[in-house]
Amino acid sequence: MPSKRRPSALALVALLLAMSMSPYAAVAQDDVTCCNSTDFDLFLMGEADDGALTPFDEDLESDESDSQSTLVTPSILSEIKIGSWGVVWGTEGAYQNSTWEFSIPYEVEGAVGVTINSTLEIRIGGSFYDGDGGVDPYLTGSGMLQISVEVGSGQVNDGDLLELTLTVRSLLFSQPGDDAGIRFLWGSEANDAHISVRFPLVDIEMKDASVLGRLVYFPIVLKSGFDDRMWTGSTGGISVQSAEVSQMPIATGVEGGVEVTFVWEVPENSEGGNIRVDFQLKPQSGLQIDTTRTHDIIIGEDTGNTGWYPANEPLRTGGSSLDMEIEAKWNGYVVDREVMIKFDGSMSQWMRWGLDNIGNQSLSSNSWWRNLNSYADSVPSADKHNGRVDDSELLALQGHLTGSATNLRSFMSNGLSLEIEAILGVNPIELGPTEITIDMGGTRAFSADAVTIFIDTSYSYDSMEAERQVLVESFVRSSPDDYWTEIELTAELRSTLLEDLGAVAADDIEYKHRRWIILEVLTIDEPELDPELDFRVEFQPSGFALYSVLYGAMMSVLFLSGGIGIAMALTKRRSSAPAVVTVVALGCLALVIYVLGMPMPIVFGVSISSILLVFPVALVSPKTETIQRIGRRSTGPYIDCPACSTRVPIESEVRPLRVECPSCKSMLRVEE
Repeated sequence: MPSKRRPSALALVALLLAMSMSPYAAVAQDDVTCCNSTDFDLFLMGEADDGALTPFDEDLESDESDSQSTLVTPSILSEIKIGSWGVVWGTEGAYQNSTWEFSIPYEVEGAVGVTINSTLEIRIGGSFYDGDGGVDPYLTGSGMLQISVEVGSGQVNDGDLLELTLTVRSLLFSQPGDDAGIRFLWGSEANDAHISVRFPLVDIEMKDASVLGRLVYFPIVLKSGFDDRMWTGSTGGISVQSAEVSQMPIATGVEGGVEVTFVWEVPENSEGGNIRVDFQLKPQSGLQIDTTRTHDIIIGEDTGNTGWYPANEPLRTGGSSLDMEIEAKWNGYVVDREVMIKFDGSMSQWMRWGLDNIGNQSLSSNSWWRNLNSYADSVPSADKHNGRVDDSELLALQGHLTGSATNLRSFMSNGLSLEIEAILGVNPIELGPTEITIDMGGTRAFSADAVTIFIDTSYSYDSMEAERQVLVESFVRSSPDDYWTEIELTAELRSTLLEDLGAVAADDIEYKHRRWIILEVLTIDEPELDPELDFRVEFQPSGFALYSVLYGAMMSVLFLSGGIGIAMALTKRRSSAPAVVTVVALGCLALVIYVLGMPMPIVFGVSISSILLVFPVALVSPKTETIQRIGRRSTGPYIDCPACSTRVPIESEVRPLRVECPSCKSMLRVEE
């Protein structure tokens, strides 16, 4: 018995100390815990032989083509298994008598219809229940197969397996073809096969609030069989005194679930007292779980001056935005790169907490921050676990990242879930001198404010190699966890006067390639980049000096000037306007192609074509005498025919002159 009382006594002493040191205090109440059985859907996911069940509709694939399926064809077997889907439950509680409704989309192929007997077996721990789809239902076209199962009351324990098994038998196809069958589909938004259940889903525990300075921390523990996914796979939040708290909460993993701590700043005009906190959780569309607790907050003198850190390592999956900026310059031999990686949210919380816990021996074995334990001696004792990020801790991380390419790759991939080679364009081993700096933004305290990492590096690349080089490609690592919710990408590559970027190729992303006589620029601007997008942008310099922006422009001007010179020479006795217009038109076309960054051979081809087209255009151009004669006809003297009023031109100066009217054929005499 004494051993059981000691933790309670220590907890009481710690609570009293916290209350005495805080300008505000929260009077302890019994923790509020919910919830009983909840009506919700479990969606079918994964392969038929080893499928899974999930309550999160965001896990469903958005593309219908990514649906899972099983095709059943005519068979003499008495029973055919469609699939099994299960999940290990992580909560304890009682479930009541209820009817569970199972629905799965189907498509009849190669037949008018099919008569089918179906059975669904449900396993909950050691209890089994089953139901069927009715007496010989006839299915046609496409639709939804539905099965009802009566589930009796019982008790589910932590670690029990909840499993569904669907089987069919006695298939009888109507007017079947050679490829007759029925296909069952699941796993996508279009084919959202599911079972509607009444079952304990999550235990929500609203713990005592803790107060520091003008900040009140409301910890809420979510325990389920889905660990931190119950928070990261859902939407939710709290309202304090009916006002929504917009600041991002702090999520940390705990045994059997996740603890989400919300931070509320006490208004200046608040006098404390009973503070109502409403928490809501939305794991799926149409399902909202609500719980409420009232805290008694006592206000005292304001003496708080430090921040607050969670006891455990924060989760990185609570939602973070990423801003990636890449600036590269290439002079024909060396590519200089400046990279800015800016992020906030859960990833910022994780990094701030990790820096302040360098040398913490209690870190879990899979924590990346254990890699910095060797730097523990370089961090003064006063800087450790003091609730803020100090210069010594930043220097420790920067020294670790610049120490070797392996360390840099490890931090980016295992820490930030980013591929460093996709960002830098080459293997980090090939990098030259590299400088890495970290900016914690406006505060060094624990928060979700943005953290910025700057990487200034370079690597060698000779244009004579004429090998494809990567500007940027998909840099978010494939992972079952969603670390990045919003991504903005800006990338720019510049060349010098005497170098060209050559052929540019891009997959699934837009880019701009421009030439401006003194430089060549390749830019990418994606304000809303899909984290799952598989893209790539690369360039291949030709290594040919004439294809550079300066020499290319000079050669084009030379070709066009030659075209104009030849045009003038060939049209000494002919009109030069058609030939000159042809050269100018092709010159404008060459300019557009040049500026838009199209391959330089095309620019040269258009420019040279201006010379070749001058010859036929000059040959068909009218002679100067003909133009003059036509001009005289259109501008010479004329008389009006007295018979038909037709205007008759006078082309001779001989007087008297007899002319014939072209309209009425009358002979006219001109005296003067």
